[in-house]
Amino acid sequence: MKKNLVIDDDIVENKTLYKKVNDIKKERENEKENNLISRRKSIIVSFFLILIIIGGINFFSSISRFDNKIMFAKIIKQSMILIVSLLIFGATIKSGNTIYKIITKPGFRLFVLASAVTIFLAIAIIPNDNLFPTINGGKGWVHIGPVSLQIPELFKVPFIMLLANILARGKDDNKKITYWKNFFSIIFYTLIFFIVITFALHDMGTAIHYAMIASFIIFLSDIPNKVIFPAFFGLLASIPVFLYIFLNTLSGYKLDRVKAFSDGILHGNYTREDAYQIYQSLIAFGTGGILGKGLGNGVQKYNYIPEVETDFAIANFAEETGFVGMIIILFSFFSLFFLIMGVANNSKTYFSKYLVGGVGGYLITQVIINIGVAIGLIPVFGIPLPFISSGGSSLLAISIAMGLVIYVNNTQTLK
Repeated sequence: MKKNLVIDDDIVENKTLYKKVNDIKKERENEKENNLISRRKSIIVSFFLILIIIGGINFFSSISRFDNKIMFAKIIKQSMILIVSLLIFGATIKSGNTIYKIITKPGFRLFVLASAVTIFLAIAIIPNDNLFPTINGGKGWVHIGPVSLQIPELFKVPFIMLLANILARGKDDNKKITYWKNFFSIIFYTLIFFIVITFALHDMGTAIHYAMIASFIIFLSDIPNKVIFPAFFGLLASIPVFLYIFLNTLSGYKLDRVKAFSDGILHGNYTREDAYQIYQSLIAFGTGGILGKGLGNGVQKYNYIPEVETDFAIANFAEETGFVGMIIILFSFFSLFFLIMGVANNSKTYFSKYLVGGVGGYLITQVIINIGVAIGLIPVFGIPLPFISSGGSSLLAISIAMGLVIYVNNTQTLK
């Protein structure tokens, strides 16, 4: 009997020891995972700040052509935008839990759609050029005193939230929702945004970016390829028809832009007046060489390249920092993109995965479009380069988006 008791005590002791060893191993694994999450957060914030600093330096260089009074006014304005953006970045991280409770509600989708359509149409219809100015042929701007905001740019983040909300339904809430319903819902919402922005605000570049964000999230989702690829190839097959309709209904400077792009890409002919911007931008890239002309020493910013502070800011950067500078900035953008996608892949919910993945798609597609335009591979769309182009709307939007990424990354910490 005593022998049996000794054996039982040994078994209990072994089990206790085994549990302690497992607890220690689990604790070490959790600590290792938490350190990885914390390190990823630090690296993301570092790249976020590095890109902002690069943008600030490039902005200062691009406005050096002005006299001191104008330079000072521009620096003050951009500094205020930067401070507000950083405050919003921090506030988004702190209030992430409250934001999540709002944006995960089913009614949020209709709220975003109704708000966007109402505001876009109001901007397009109300005849007040002081409040709603037309800039480069497009609407979408709201001008109040010294503040100008590009509303469609700001709505890109709620648009990503909307798409994430659609794709996560039926997964995070354990309801039966077919992927067909989610897929056609995405198409429906995206089409409305695309049509309103294109035809009411006359801003096809921004509308195309919305479509690219939606496409990125669709490919990121669990919608089967048997649904995505037929739709994708159907879209490709219909491109000639759309192009025919597009080119026959297009007029004015937009048609000139398309013709200038085709002349340049097919024949290397940038002699057209409409291709002047691209021609000067290519000169900036070409004369930058390996190391560039040095910060502040660029020539093309002296009234050769229009919009050198905004849409073509990368041309000034390429001229002054050369091939090495472009490698650094592309490395920073793509590193930030892959870090964001790392957060998406490790998200605890489908909603977080699609939200953060959408932010990654938003960032990288905007980078591709802007640089593609600057080197003549894409028609001029007027899409800013995140962090680098001056102006408040783009920086405010990307700061909110990055704040959400950091919040989701923080929620992955193991207790």
